[in-house]
Amino acid sequence: MPETLCVSIRFRGSHGEAPAQYEKLLKYINDHNLQVTGFSREITMIDYGLTSDTEKFVTEISIPVVAVNERIPGSNSL
Repeated sequence: MPETLCVSIRFRGSHGEAPAQYEKLLKYINDHNLQVTGFSREITMIDYGLTSDTEKFVTEISIPVVAVNERIPGSNSL
């Protein structure tokens, strides 16, 4: 995967808590004048493979971004 600027969050809890974390990320992106440039990525760091306690699950969500005034590679617009 090529290196790119991302906004990321890591959280504890069940996978059902992910939508609230996406809302936090999207608010941050909007508040900081950033633009999403691709698909998000979720990395499950701790889940049922290591524990059955969902409170100990750890997931990281990353969304690639650029500043709104920067050109997105491969696009014709700013």
